[in-house]
Amino acid sequence: MKKVTFGAVAGIVALLASPLFAHQHESTHGEYHASFTKLGEGKPIMYTGRPIYQHVKTGDLPSEIGLFEEILPAKSLGAPPHTHTNEDEIFIVLDGTVHFLNGTDEVVAEPGTVASLPRNNQHGFWNPYDEPAQLLVLVAPGHFQEFFGAVEAAVKASGAKSPQNIGAIIGQEAAKKGVMIDMSALPPSALALLPPPPQ
Repeated sequence: MKKVTFGAVAGIVALLASPLFAHQHESTHGEYHASFTKLGEGKPIMYTGRPIYQHVKTGDLPSEIGLFEEILPAKSLGAPPHTHTNEDEIFIVLDGTVHFLNGTDEVVAEPGTVASLPRNNQHGFWNPYDEPAQLLVLVAPGHFQEFFGAVEAAVKASGAKSPQNIGAIIGQEAAKKGVMIDMSALPPSALALLPPPPQ
């Protein structure tokens, strides 16, 4: 499995300090504290059976960005085609290879790829290969990270087991965040990863 060096991720530090994520904030600097985490460590949120590690949550920094890591299992759909109305996202492929949908184009992203996805851009991602992939994701503003925990809690509360029922919960929670899902836009390489419909 191809792997990117973590030196390639160092540019994210410059990004965090850039005007793109800066805005006026009335709070004093003393309310924020430095933190240090390691990839793959900490208690993850189990989102549809895969771990999401939240390294920076909204409110941790004056810029209110979020930063999380996810491990995308082999031959799995990470996210169906969807459009954020309120958030911008940046994906960094650390390990493995991931396919992204960008509008109607399918992009093969190997380790070291940085995908910059502005709000109102339809996108999705999936792993059609036999090895897992590791992604680092920056979202601004970071409040969208609450989505993963909301889905996890709703699945547990409902007892949903089938992919169809879990998918319905994902759609409901996404809509609450202003995210529109369009399953009709899935390309063939992603469709092949879906379970068969119930008989």
